[in-house]
Amino acid sequence: MRCPLSATNKEIDEFIRSNYDWINERLEEERIFEKEMLKIQNNSKIFYRARELTIVFRERREKRILVSGNKFIIQDNKINPSAATIQVEDYLIDKASEYIIPRAKSLARHLGVDGKIKEVKLRKTKSKWGHCTSKGIIQFNWLIMLAPYSIIDYIITHEVCHLIYMDHSRHFWNLVESICPGHKDYVTWLNNHEHRFWFE
Repeated sequence: MRCPLSATNKEIDEFIRSNYDWINERLEEERIFEKEMLKIQNNSKIFYRARELTIVFRERREKRILVSGNKFIIQDNKINPSAATIQVEDYLIDKASEYIIPRAKSLARHLGVDGKIKEVKLRKTKSKWGHCTSKGIIQFNWLIMLAPYSIIDYIITHEVCHLIYMDHSRHFWNLVESICPGHKDYVTWLNNHEHRFWFE
């Protein structure tokens, strides 16, 4: 717990006592989040397109990833957690390149601001799903490719709309809503599930 240097032990104890239930709820939430965080290991769970799948390592000559039934299959001639992690990263980056970049440019063209895009980047970040600078550089976290397409489209919409409004004003959110109705539900979904997409 962080507190001012001037705080007494009595004040600290009183704060903890008065916030005991809230503290326990947060600790339980953290425990659940830690348990649900993605680990690229054989037989562990992956939350992919809003479905919980089982990761299966399969030794085959052909290196690829495929989803079959309730399995997320990672195959290679020599498969281990380290190699599988790199393979999943490459897979998601490829998917993001194929899906996010064209859709972002297409939406910008639809809004008449494609000339404002200087570059669309893909980068794994620790906290943000997307970012747009005043210079027209839009960045997306490729981990979002684990989410349903409706969530991905919301992230794309959010960042492209920043090419018109570089803030989170009422005008900005009205524009987002006009393109992505029900965006508040997507924000709520992300808040509840985004911890399941992060892996080292």
